[in-house]
Amino acid sequence: MSTAQTSHDELSISSHAGAEFFCQTLITLNPQWEHAERRILIAGCGAGHEAALIQRQLDASVDAVDVEDEFDNQFRAWPNINYQLASVCDLPFANDHFDAIFYHHVIEHVDQPQQSLTELARVLKPKGWIFVGTPNRHRLLSSVGAHQQTQWDPTWKNKFNDNVRDWKARLTGRFRNECGAHAGFSQFELAKMLSANFENQHWVTQDYLQHKYQQHRLAPILAVAAQPILRAIVPPSIYVFAQHP
Repeated sequence: MSTAQTSHDELSISSHAGAEFFCQTLITLNPQWEHAERRILIAGCGAGHEAALIQRQLDASVDAVDVEDEFDNQFRAWPNINYQLASVCDLPFANDHFDAIFYHHVIEHVDQPQQSLTELARVLKPKGWIFVGTPNRHRLLSSVGAHQQTQWDPTWKNKFNDNVRDWKARLTGRFRNECGAHAGFSQFELAKMLSANFENQHWVTQDYLQHKYQQHRLAPILAVAAQPILRAIVPPSIYVFAQHP
């Protein structure tokens, strides 16, 4: 086993639950994924952990792009992954190039989110799937179940400060991505943006929360939070699979 694979095996699944969920749900939506050669785009790949996990789990050819070169050296040499600098609003790929796209907690950082979805639709094959995750702009609380990140520790102090910052932005009318807030989108807003280029929207927020927090002490609360009557304001993030026509 290579050094990269060994390091990957040691990664906490809780830190990359989105990639695990993406792989499992793709196979559920389209069972032949397990038996066909596929090409996948990781749109906003960061260091590359999720690209490596997805490549291994689906045994696919993966292209991973980001606007900043923060690719971890242990993943640069990972087989069947091509890392490159590129914007999700201007991708260096031909039309109808990918079978699926992983767009996980990136769209809220993009200056032109609608344009990014149009560009991602361009490179996605007909009947291909895109998975989008983003913070829920209508959430009551932020960072409650957040895990360790590269430049952020999941201490109660940091979580409290995140909520103070968010509510200050709300009360001053600046709780929007373009104002520098890590706001995300409401389900209504994201659904409207997706409808311009995608169909068959499968909202999987409840399934994702159950997957990510199944071993977490907050699992019972989050399971209730994802119920339809509370879904608009309680879940910290929202998740959807949408299909290219």
